[in-house]
Amino acid sequence: MAIWQPLIVCNNPPEFAEACTFSHLMQLANAVITNLVVLATFLTAIAFMYAGFKLLTSGGSESAKIKAKDIFLSVLIGYLWILGAWLVVYTITSALLKPEYSFLESFKP
Repeated sequence: MAIWQPLIVCNNPPEFAEACTFSHLMQLANAVITNLVVLATFLTAIAFMYAGFKLLTSGGSESAKIKAKDIFLSVLIGYLWILGAWLVVYTITSALLKPEYSFLESFKP
């Protein structure tokens, strides 16, 4: 399994494949959010390294230690929010991608 998910989930020209559907839209939303979570994970790791560097090089200064610990806490809270949002979106899109989900099929003329 690749880290990055492809963002092209359907081919719209009829000579190549079937037309895009609601299921393809949900796959695209899932792929975009998953890719953003992967990117946020890398950025979080970099922010933790920066905060650790600030903590190690504080030189006994209480204000520098407090600032580094605040960076740790802020990054952790932000990353937990990102993971929580990903969990909500992943759960919703997984439910909407089930084959028995046919809410939009009832609106076809």
